[in-house]
Amino acid sequence: MNTFKKGKIGEESAEKYLIEKGYTLVARNFKAHPGEIDLIMTSGCDLVFVGVKAWKNLPVMELERSIDMRKQQRIMAVSQVFMLKNQQLCRGKTIRYDVIFVDGGGKITHIKDAFGDY
Repeated sequence: MNTFKKGKIGEESAEKYLIEKGYTLVARNFKAHPGEIDLIMTSGCDLVFVGVKAWKNLPVMELERSIDMRKQQRIMAVSQVFMLKNQQLCRGKTIRYDVIFVDGGGKITHIKDAFGDY
């Protein structure tokens, strides 16, 4: 299976997981310069930008390193574009950045507020 297909399966697993947890899908694969956000969800008063990492053979600790400061900054820049284009939707929402890791066996690790104080 190629990387693209693995990524799509990981995103679908993450989306299903979040919906089961009560989140609502707003957008998937939102693209803007300089990148893309895999999932944008709402959860109560939170607008949640979700990065999904799905790799077959790496442990979660290695996956966590894949979301370095440069990647975080890219995700935040894209989220700013989304918020500018969707001001009505964002009004009154608290912004949060989550990361979901999906391992080769389909196990999901969800890190809420993964970027901390951005």
